[in-house]
Amino acid sequence: MKLRRLSAFLALAVALAMAAPSCNKPELPQPKPVVTTDDDPSDDGPTDLATEPAACTNKVVAHRGGSSESGNPDNSRASLKYTMSLKCYAMECDIYWTKDNNVVIAHAANTYFINNLKPWEHTLLELRKAGKLKNGEELPTLEEFLDIVQVEGNCTKLCLDIKNLDGNLTAYPIKAVQRACEIIKSRKAEKFCEFICTSNETVAAAAANCMVVYGIPVGWMANKTPAGHKAKGFSWANLSAASYMTPYGEGVRTVDEFKNAGMAISVFNIDKKAGDGNAVYSDEAVNYYVSRYNDLRFICTNYPSWLLNKLNN
Repeated sequence: MKLRRLSAFLALAVALAMAAPSCNKPELPQPKPVVTTDDDPSDDGPTDLATEPAACTNKVVAHRGGSSESGNPDNSRASLKYTMSLKCYAMECDIYWTKDNNVVIAHAANTYFINNLKPWEHTLLELRKAGKLKNGEELPTLEEFLDIVQVEGNCTKLCLDIKNLDGNLTAYPIKAVQRACEIIKSRKAEKFCEFICTSNETVAAAAANCMVVYGIPVGWMANKTPAGHKAKGFSWANLSAASYMTPYGEGVRTVDEFKNAGMAISVFNIDKKAGDGNAVYSDEAVNYYVSRYNDLRFICTNYPSWLLNKLNN
């Protein structure tokens, strides 16, 4: 009986002690509410990334990251870092939409295949499990490329190529550009990105709409007059020097044709030697485009260090 009374007394004492105010333990302040002026949740994204590239002193775009020159795999993280080390205006890289709504950076084999798989039929994980780049890198995503370029002091942009699959598969390039725009907007990376778009008019219409909605520049790669480009909503043409341009190419389009129409024009590829089917590489052709450098929006090349030296000299 005495033991039960003692236990009850001790329990009461502990309860009273806990209820009593403490003189030694100050009351902790309550956390203040977070105040934000951003009412658009779609803009939420990383806040520690640069949103604007540094000023660039050249207009050279490294085709697939200049892999022909550096030996790095094309469209790889290593090729992007090589392009950035040269302080090029941009790296050209190809984008594809995956079944799980990712955007991957790659160059498909035989039009369709990444690691022998059609990307729109497979997830990112499945594509990565099917193979790695020759330097051991995993297949990169657009987000991972943005992680690399969105740093203070970097001047190199991404020039994202919306690839044509064929006339019956336009839905997938359209999904690629639409999803890429969503990713770019979520990271506030609009000033780090530009698009170049296949000549397919269905895909081009979707790209032009994204240009209006998201404010990201788009160059159309169609063999059309300046009026034909403007009719589709474009103010910038990006044309193959070998296939569409003259002189030194097989086409009829000229730099002056676009310049006189008040339309920006860029060309691909101006190269050191043969190798890319869209390239011109004779001394006469290279010297001509170097002489027209100031009239061009940019020059794309597989040999960015070589072309930069040409321009500097």
